[in-house]
Amino acid sequence: MDPLRSDDPRQVGPYRLDGRLGAGGMGEVFLGSSPSGREVAVKVVRAEYAADPGFRRRFAREIEAARKVGGFHTAQVVDADPEAASPWMATAFVPGPSLRQVVARQGPLAPPAVRELGRGLAEGLAAIHACGLVHRDLKPGNVIMAPDGPRIIDFGIARAADATALTSTGAVVGTFSFMSPEQLRADATGPASDVFALGCVLAYAALGRGPFDAPTVPAIVHKIVGAPPDVAGLTDPHLRDLVVRCLEKDPGRRPSVQEVLSGLSSAPPRGLPRRALLLGGAAVAATAAVAVPAVLLWPSDAPAAKRNAPKTPIGVPTGISLPNSEVAVFDLAFSPDGRTLWGAGYSSILRWDLATAQVTARKIEDYDKTYKRPMSFTSDARTLATGGDAGTIRLWDVASGRIRKTGPRGGKALEFGPDGRSLAVSSEGGSPYVQIWDTVTGRTVAMKIDYAAGTLAFSPDGRKLAGDRSLSGRFTLWDASNGDGAEVSPLYATDVPCLAFSPDGTTMAVSTGGYYGFELRNADDGGLKKTVKDLDGEVRAVAFSPDGDTLVTADKKNIRLWHVPTGRNTATLPGDPDSEQTVVFSPDGQNFATTSGAGTTRLWTFSR
Repeated sequence: MDPLRSDDPRQVGPYRLDGRLGAGGMGEVFLGSSPSGREVAVKVVRAEYAADPGFRRRFAREIEAARKVGGFHTAQVVDADPEAASPWMATAFVPGPSLRQVVARQGPLAPPAVRELGRGLAEGLAAIHACGLVHRDLKPGNVIMAPDGPRIIDFGIARAADATALTSTGAVVGTFSFMSPEQLRADATGPASDVFALGCVLAYAALGRGPFDAPTVPAIVHKIVGAPPDVAGLTDPHLRDLVVRCLEKDPGRRPSVQEVLSGLSSAPPRGLPRRALLLGGAAVAATAAVAVPAVLLWPSDAPAAKRNAPKTPIGVPTGISLPNSEVAVFDLAFSPDGRTLWGAGYSSILRWDLATAQVTARKIEDYDKTYKRPMSFTSDARTLATGGDAGTIRLWDVASGRIRKTGPRGGKALEFGPDGRSLAVSSEGGSPYVQIWDTVTGRTVAMKIDYAAGTLAFSPDGRKLAGDRSLSGRFTLWDASNGDGAEVSPLYATDVPCLAFSPDGTTMAVSTGGYYGFELRNADDGGLKKTVKDLDGEVRAVAFSPDGDTLVTADKKNIRLWHVPTGRNTATLPGDPDSEQTVVFSPDGQNFATTSGAGTTRLWTFSR
């Protein structure tokens, strides 16, 4: 759970909000407390959608659908107000990771655990179908692995069983890898469509991948519509046959939910507790400690807490070049749900829809006078900070391209803190050379330093700030609250072009400039952990994956992936010959993006 931001509500209906659980393109999800102290997950619609009568009607329909559904294996709505100024809905909060997180962390489930999972999901679908509804977005991220059994969440696109589409003729809703052929064709969808998705989910649980996985959306669609499922590796013949039957192209040939339930009814091995079957033996204690809300999320939503991020695979990602509307891009940021990539250039703010790779560019106001490097996005990609005329800082609203606020001078380096309001500012114009500006209150804290830093980085908790001592081969670790600092001298460094903290805050990656490499150092005292040097060029950007296991470095020639626990170079990818480099990971760690200013912006994707 993340702390509330300054502009977040503190109360919704009768519920006190205690923290942030997630965010998506259409709303925010908060952890709340009822007047009696019971924990709930509260989903609040964004203002721009609240003003749309059509969206309000769909949201009210979602609430109505969710309230109809009973049964042990579905999430329960406890309260809602679709007529509020900001419509909201509260559901029970159930601790537990999603199926996607369980598989990402500990690998595929054993056949008995898959059968037990399947029984719970089939029972939940039966409860949904008994209300005359079809879920239409069953996927691993919508299955919560609670200690006492799985829960199906997210009725955001649930619809009456005789409906053809949620919004209009030809509309396709759902998540491609787990959609039925009839959904992809926008034909009528009934309970059999959920059975197809159930087969995909069980295959994923057993294999660690979907039965129709492919590198692109068109390839996925082609496989679902016209190719047999890939279930190689599913060793339990009875389970494999049942999954294949669920994945029939013809809905009429698929088993009913009750038939699936009967087919999975064989008793689990004696001596193995039900909870162990579900969560995987020795991994139970570690996995169950992670909490995910049993909340009805939008299909694009993803938990915001980085501690819930799945493991990044060690391997070679595939890359595609993104169109850039001929705008030089110098900074990048993913949206919290990972489906949108934002880019900042001299004249425009770019938005890539990663489902289609389409780009839209918005010219920003008076960019020729006020829009200059350095640049930094907030972690939610809503605000962009830039330098400007006379070094004055500007804060831009990313969605509209308009100036929100101006701030102190600072034309050398900028970096937002994890709270989205603290902005570290470095200026060559005199004391204070480095300061932290609270963009809400206007308060500043000067770092104790007599030089300007060329690169800045916050620790994940925002308590520390690191900055280089330009051209000296040293960097400083400051206490962000009072500016006290201590210098660190890397073993091999002519300068420090870039810095990054690991997500757990224990390790720093430090570029070593002319030694063409980097060092891993203890974030508390700067102690050396590992040195890598003599690469093909000066490392100009570094980024840790959300789980901290993978480090990406970029120089003028190559992009390299490193396995942090072992220091092993796991992949070398083509880079761009430019001194300005940027690397940023998606929140789930399955993608990262690179850009090189005047070069190419690329999206790199790990195989799922």
